[in-house]
Amino acid sequence: MNYYVGIDIGGTRIKMGIINEDGDILISENQKTQLEKEKLFQQINHFIKGQDYHIKGVGLSMPGVIKEDGYAQTSGAIHCFLNCHVKKELEDYLGLPVIVENDAKAAAMAEKWLGTAKNENDFVCLTLGTAVGGATYMNGQLQRGLGGLAGEFGVALVGLEPHQYDEQSFSFHAATVAGLCRHYSYRVKQRVLDAREIIKRAQDGDSIAQNCLEDFYHAVAALFVNIAVMIAPHTIIVGGGISENQEVMAAIDKEYHHICQQYHVLSLVDMPVIKTCQFKNDAGMIGAVYSFLRRHTDI
Repeated sequence: MNYYVGIDIGGTRIKMGIINEDGDILISENQKTQLEKEKLFQQINHFIKGQDYHIKGVGLSMPGVIKEDGYAQTSGAIHCFLNCHVKKELEDYLGLPVIVENDAKAAAMAEKWLGTAKNENDFVCLTLGTAVGGATYMNGQLQRGLGGLAGEFGVALVGLEPHQYDEQSFSFHAATVAGLCRHYSYRVKQRVLDAREIIKRAQDGDSIAQNCLEDFYHAVAALFVNIAVMIAPHTIIVGGGISENQEVMAAIDKEYHHICQQYHVLSLVDMPVIKTCQFKNDAGMIGAVYSFLRRHTDI
């Protein structure tokens, strides 16, 4: 049995695990992310050196538009990786082969390998979190596009007004933090960065929370519709923390079907079904290892 390190770097937390060639997580740790490059490399190296397994390679998942060779054109909240050849630098530091994947693409790969999309050839995976991330599989193959840009649905524009483009992006409207939490915080003049708190307030009768949730449901449903008509996957799979709330997912699905019924042309055609990801917070680690296996083994 061969063993690999799966790493999923987020702006606040980093998840690291030992994963075998069957996709089983044997050991995992969740730590605060070190945001300086040298300290982050040390953090990863310390985890690897502390294991008794002979490691064959490292799969790393991170935010940003990542080229296939592991160069990060953008890097989300991991500012030290901006315009950085992460793969080359980390390989030199660790003395191990490394692959680097965008986090949403890694999540999609995990679902394709062992999860909800195992039997799907044409699907889109969406992650609704701090921002909107995404990945597209067509004919059983992950689509990377120019420089890894394919699937960056959060950057797509909602409105038609010039200027202030960040505020017209789907991440600004359909992400849980950049969208839902930002809109609610603005309206109540209080910083609320946890969607679960807004959901609880809505359940307790907070009308502003209820209105913000309705707007959020519509924004996500509109994103589903745009993906459907531009890519036409069989399935849209949703990940991120919000996907674990069945009531929220049911409300989004209801709004999606409402749009499809009200928009005449969509009522006449087949539309993608909506499902949730299986691996939740482990998807990035598992998918990054799967990416490594695909590039370095016969899997």
